[in-house]
Amino acid sequence: MPLSMFFAKVCIVFILGLALFVQYRLQTFGIFPVPVILPELPDFPNTPSYIMQNITGLVELIGENELVGPESIINAGNDYLFVTLGDGRMARLQHSSDANKKVTWDFLPRTGSATPEQCVFSPADITETEAQCGRPLGLKLVKRSTVDNSHQINSEKHDEDVLVITDAYKGFLMMTNIYDKDVNTIRITTLAVRAETDPPEYHFSLLNALVQTPDGFTYLTETTQHFQRRRIFWAVMEGRSTGRLLRYSHQTGVHVVADHLFMPNGIALSHDGRYLIIVSGVQVLRYSLEKQEIMAQPFVSVLPGTGDNIDAMSHLPSGEPRKCYWAGLGSAFAKPFSLLKLASEKPILKSLLVALVPYKILIDLIPKLSALAVYDDTGELIQIYRDDNNIFPWVSEGESFDGYLYLGSWYNPFIARVKGNDMASSTSTY
Repeated sequence: MPLSMFFAKVCIVFILGLALFVQYRLQTFGIFPVPVILPELPDFPNTPSYIMQNITGLVELIGENELVGPESIINAGNDYLFVTLGDGRMARLQHSSDANKKVTWDFLPRTGSATPEQCVFSPADITETEAQCGRPLGLKLVKRSTVDNSHQINSEKHDEDVLVITDAYKGFLMMTNIYDKDVNTIRITTLAVRAETDPPEYHFSLLNALVQTPDGFTYLTETTQHFQRRRIFWAVMEGRSTGRLLRYSHQTGVHVVADHLFMPNGIALSHDGRYLIIVSGVQVLRYSLEKQEIMAQPFVSVLPGTGDNIDAMSHLPSGEPRKCYWAGLGSAFAKPFSLLKLASEKPILKSLLVALVPYKILIDLIPKLSALAVYDDTGELIQIYRDDNNIFPWVSEGESFDGYLYLGSWYNPFIARVKGNDMASSTSTY
């Protein structure tokens, strides 16, 4: 047999073997990639009149290897900052009264039932314990009467503040007694684990973010119905629009108000109260509360990074009054390169990446970003807070607290903060 024919047969056998192996892996994972048309990559940033806030060298890391995976942050409006953590717990942060504003914290109960020894933080959940430990993601402060049908207000019982939580594994939760000094008195109650129209065996696959509207409804995003948070990038690679927008009422439960959404994540109420602003992949959508539908024109056509949480704010991170929206940016989605854009319309490439590249390495391959974007009330990019050293990549959310900008991330084993006065002196106009 000629040598060339021998090598040709070897190549054919190798290709067939590889194809069978890839197919087997995809079936095992339950992934069937499809093409997804994403917007063209923008320049970074993609607006000529933006203000760059270069915070390189100004970032302080708080609670390294303790405040792990701080996905969502909420300023309670008093002395407390609440944070959801990657090991299933939450934390209640305080500042010292001196000029240094030293941070101390209490750990609050874990949403899951696993022991502390089992719950070791890992962005890729290499210990495979996240489902048992719980993974609180979205967080909001509301009045108990708006979410708890059993809570009755009278002259002896006030309407207490509670935290409502979207947990990636445990569903829609409520935490009570949140200000008690003794954290052992804090209680977690499950409000919902499925929509009213879901089959009895279904359990929310990946609840992500939430917002409450003035009429008392709470809107939740379910990012995907097929994958858990620990394998969220498989949902991205598959490309199917299986996300949902849900509406919770303490009287009628959870109802689906929009489905077939691509990776819905952060959610906020627009300043005029007419729309929900919903992060969807690398876009920001608008949901009309009046028409009860997703609007054809997005609020933001393309983000310079993959979106995470978004919040309606009455001021810029520097403290200057202005109606705006703060959006966390995770991986880069801008020129010159984005792995997500490269693979989006190529199911074969996505199949090879998922089947052949270990999940943790896949995360590491994605170009990361340390940035918080600020948009005005029309969806125009007006500010970018960026650290060129990327010491706190995958920014999930920003929150102001006592003169500081706090920055969360599902990926980092710490929470980051920047002093407001330092930000004011770091402005560059492009």
